Amino acid sequence: MKIVRNGRFHDVLSTPVFLFFLLVGHGISLAVPHAEVDQPVWNFGAVTNLAGLTHDFIIRNSGDSPLKIHHVLSSCNACLRVGIEKTNLPAGSTTVLHSFLDLRLLSGTVSRAILVDCNDPKNPSFALELTGLVVPAYQLNPAEINLDLSQGQTAGTMEILPLFKLHADLSQVFCDDTNLEIAISPRQAAGFLLAVQVGKNRPRGNGVVRATVRSPDTNDLPCYVNIFFHHPPDVELLPARLLFKPQAEPQTRILWVKQHGTAPLTLLDAVPSSDKIHCEIDPDPAGLNYRIYVTAWQQAPMAGQTNMLTLKFKDSLNQAKSLTVSVFVEQPWPEAK
Repeated sequence: MKIVRNGRFHDVLSTPVFLFFLLVGHGISLAVPHAEVDQPVWNFGAVTNLAGLTHDFIIRNSGDSPLKIHHVLSSCNACLRVGIEKTNLPAGSTTVLHSFLDLRLLSGTVSRAILVDCNDPKNPSFALELTGLVVPAYQLNPAEINLDLSQGQTAGTMEILPLFKLHADLSQVFCDDTNLEIAISPRQAAGFLLAVQVGKNRPRGNGVVRATVRSPDTNDLPCYVNIFFHHPPDVELLPARLLFKPQAEPQTRILWVKQHGTAPLTLLDAVPSSDKIHCEIDPDPAGLNYRIYVTAWQQAPMAGQTNMLTLKFKDSLNQAKSLTVSVFVEQPWPEAK
């Protein structure tokens, strides 16, 4: 059979579309891949939220041509991590999709999915599911201890209520931070009281420390407590480094100067090391903190280089002090070939 297309005769019998319908009409099936999962939904039951769970899904190619897995995506980047061993499966072969579910931030009924895209013509996109009940082992009030040492908060407390029957009272506290004094004691009504005291030698900076509270009976689950610190220096610079683009047009960044000490300094000037940078100082009404507008122009030749910004202060005795901030010009992205 011939048809006329663009003024020319073409043989329809040789076209792929005609051959496809010819094969289907005679009951002849084409070689295609087919993805199968033995257990697409995994119910992990009721578990505590102290650790994490791992599970392997088995994906099988029950078709008669290679199965190609294009993408494997987690529905929750914060708590569910996934990885697959092979993405190209010959007919009859299998691969393992590994999953890890972090339970520490989860509570109650949990359902998380893994989305799989492949070249199966009948099922090009399918989902695998992890479901169950996450039961907290302990109720913490507050959920974490936050200490702002710049505001004089050197001590904090937390109520710990076990949600299961303990074999022995919580009486042991383990923490690697030697600048902390932590004690646990039973409350008269129910539960326990955790008390935290910060030592005088606590280093400057923000951070978090984890303490482990447990009973002397190893059959009891441990309780993990997070202690967050905000202990900035007397003069805090935000951000610690200014970043500019390598461009000729003017661009402005804001540098915050925040003071937490008992003897605040007076900012006199902000002196850049380049004549292509200009600063404007805007003090707050109380005169303790400052906002500095830093404007740079013609920065393309400075790509990958660093200038310095010197902040000049004086204290209550009129003694000069200074701090420096680096001003870095980023490297341009390489052009795509």
